[in-house]
Amino acid sequence: MLILALAVAGWLHSQGLRVGKPGWHNGLTLAQWRWQPDDCAPLAGTDLVLSDLFPVTVHMGTVTVAACDSGADDDGAVLPPSLPWTPPFLLSIDAMQAPEIGGVVPPPLQVTARQQQQHWSLKVESTASHLQADYERGDGQWSVSGNGALNEWLADGKGRWQLDGEGVWQGQPAGTLSATLEDAGLQSQPQKADLAMKARFTGAQWQAEMRLTEPLAVHGQWQLAIPEPLSLQGQGIALWQARGQLQLQGPPGQIHVSAGSDEDSVEQGAGRVVLEGPELDGQVDFQWQDRRLTLAPASLTLPEQVSARWEQPLQVPMSEDGDVELPLWLGYQDLRLQANPSRLQWQGKHWQWQGALALQGQWQGFQLEGHWQGQAASKGLQGEPIILDARNGDDHLAFRLPLETLQRAPYGARATLKGQYAGYPLDGSLSFRRGESGWQGTLSATSSLPDYDRGGQVSLQVPWHLQQDAVVLADGSRLSISEGLVEQVLLRPLTVTTRGPVTVDTAGAHGQLQLRSGGLLAARWRLPVVSGNARLTGKKVTARLAIADWQSELTAQASLAGETPQGRFQIHSPLISAMGQGLAMTPRKGSLSGEGHWQWGDTLSAQGTMRLADSAVDWGSVTARGIQGTLEGHYRDGAVSLKSAGPVTASALDIGTPITDLSLQMESDLSQWQFTDIRAELLGGSLRSPALDWPSSRPQPVVITRIDLEQVAALQNPPAVFLDGRVGGYVPLQLGMDFMVVEGARLANEETLSLRIPPSSSVQSMASANQAVKLALESLSVLTIPDFQARMNMDREGWLEAAVTIKGVNPQRNNLPVVFNYTHRENMLVLMRSLRIGDDITDKLRTENAQ
Repeated sequence: MLILALAVAGWLHSQGLRVGKPGWHNGLTLAQWRWQPDDCAPLAGTDLVLSDLFPVTVHMGTVTVAACDSGADDDGAVLPPSLPWTPPFLLSIDAMQAPEIGGVVPPPLQVTARQQQQHWSLKVESTASHLQADYERGDGQWSVSGNGALNEWLADGKGRWQLDGEGVWQGQPAGTLSATLEDAGLQSQPQKADLAMKARFTGAQWQAEMRLTEPLAVHGQWQLAIPEPLSLQGQGIALWQARGQLQLQGPPGQIHVSAGSDEDSVEQGAGRVVLEGPELDGQVDFQWQDRRLTLAPASLTLPEQVSARWEQPLQVPMSEDGDVELPLWLGYQDLRLQANPSRLQWQGKHWQWQGALALQGQWQGFQLEGHWQGQAASKGLQGEPIILDARNGDDHLAFRLPLETLQRAPYGARATLKGQYAGYPLDGSLSFRRGESGWQGTLSATSSLPDYDRGGQVSLQVPWHLQQDAVVLADGSRLSISEGLVEQVLLRPLTVTTRGPVTVDTAGAHGQLQLRSGGLLAARWRLPVVSGNARLTGKKVTARLAIADWQSELTAQASLAGETPQGRFQIHSPLISAMGQGLAMTPRKGSLSGEGHWQWGDTLSAQGTMRLADSAVDWGSVTARGIQGTLEGHYRDGAVSLKSAGPVTASALDIGTPITDLSLQMESDLSQWQFTDIRAELLGGSLRSPALDWPSSRPQPVVITRIDLEQVAALQNPPAVFLDGRVGGYVPLQLGMDFMVVEGARLANEETLSLRIPPSSSVQSMASANQAVKLALESLSVLTIPDFQARMNMDREGWLEAAVTIKGVNPQRNNLPVVFNYTHRENMLVLMRSLRIGDDITDKLRTENAQ
């Protein structure tokens, strides 16, 4: 036995077995061992214990299997007719480490192998996998079964695997194998599939079929199916024949791929790709032979209104090096891109395309035309500048990208834009480059506003960078409009600046803007500085503007979600004199507030409510005090309408004649004003009118009642006569754009009137100058009037013609009956102005005397 053991040890040493630290502890022990037949050691282990010789019992702590390239040709390897005869044995390994497979380190395996009465068995286990193999040397029957988790063998894998097989290995091996993958996929992807494979073999010849048990969900809503099992035949590692079908099904339709090789070689074969569905159409026939794939001429319709076609067969080499002519026509909606000439070359990982591109078609109402000729390769672009022209009526934009501005590293370029859009001239550039944090650049553009007679230059300066799927506008990005003149109005500069970064993505914009306008300056009026800020939240905007000099505030909200942009606005402002500087109307006090909403569909429209509270306004010599009211306004496509919600009131209106407690309803489109239900207190009486239009094409009735003649006489200071009693009547009034006409007005007494002419110096002078006048003045000096009639007309220039008939008695002359007919003509515009000026002078003198 000792001689036999020494002989075996010598033979193993000659085959490459090396041992270290032999010993004895319940058997022969080896602390280290390795099998190294040449420069590489395919097997090595530790803690080997030979505890028994019958059966031979060997236990190993660890075994490491290394992948060694022996340089031998394995194609000619032949399996023995069966496993060899061995004495009974039992081999157990606590941890066997297999070599790395496809970049994945397999888990440690626990291995048990035994042979007893020529029955071989092998059991391999890991944390989540199990494999059992059995072989009966007497009749050659073998079987294998196992299952486990894929993530032990694929780093990003998920799902489980199962393997079953049986057959005979006695002489020429034969049998069947079946493998299934359940819920198989990648951890990083949601898709998973069930895959089944069956194979049978006899000797080196084999056949295999592979199929998906259920459609596999791939990107989006697409599913991959195998209508018929993929069939493979071969011998050894050589593939003889392959045949199969694939089908992709998605919302646009389905793509069906079928291919098969010739019966005796996979080196040649043919197939077809068929596109069918709502957004798919077309067919591509292909064949391969002599390592060259040939695609027959085809025309394809693809999703999103994309199309592709080629009119000549495309011959693509099936090799790492090659070239192919690619005359293609691509379409998108109404755009067509032609690549002709077009040639693609590749060598290993390097590729190069050379040719010319021409673009034509319609997009967003523009007629596009572009071209480029040059080379595109893995090293970059070379050739002519990329040119694109866009035209739409008078609009014309020209894009130009010189290739010399392209940078290899950090990968950037600068494109220019010139032309005219929406009547505005444009001249700008877009620079971009790839930095350490991603793509970034600057958008610069200049323009001018055609409505400006002078100035009005527009400047845009926006530094930007890409962040994930968003464009970020840098803090300080600016849009500015320089000072300019429109007719006789000077518009101060306007700037819009980002406050902090503004992020723009598919959900909208997020950030803050700062706005500042220097206002405007007209010949007799100015708008002070307007400033504020706006907050962008997705597709919503909230803006707050203020005119500090007027203490005015405006808040507006906008929503750009949906098909129709819309929003709300609020305004609040005190009424101060500075607002009317240089205007015919001067606010003196009060407040203005309002709110409303707007929408912009086909046209801009808005609705709102405006309220005046305790307001005072001057129109030259006309003053109005205590104005209260609510107006509802509507705007659509340039048309404006206003309507009072309830009565508009003024506590006092002074037009030379004081009017109090004015109340009316109003409706207007800013060119035509309609006043209804007009009520006012006038000279101790009242004024009523159902309706007055301004401007009006006809007279409209105004009814006056209970006019106090004492207050009428007091309008002249000092009064020339003393009157008492009340009159009333109706006044047909026509209000023109810049005139007022009275036609056929009639007044009559509503009670007995009294008249007294004081003996003033002017009266005495007239009496002494003419005896007839003296008698008339004496008759009229004191008069009781039971009958008073007056008829009046006034033309556009303000000339009033009045005819008055007075019938009364003089109580100081024994009730002398008197009939007095009187006509008068005077310009009422001049009179009213003089009365107003006289009152102003009197008030001023009284104020100075009081001081």
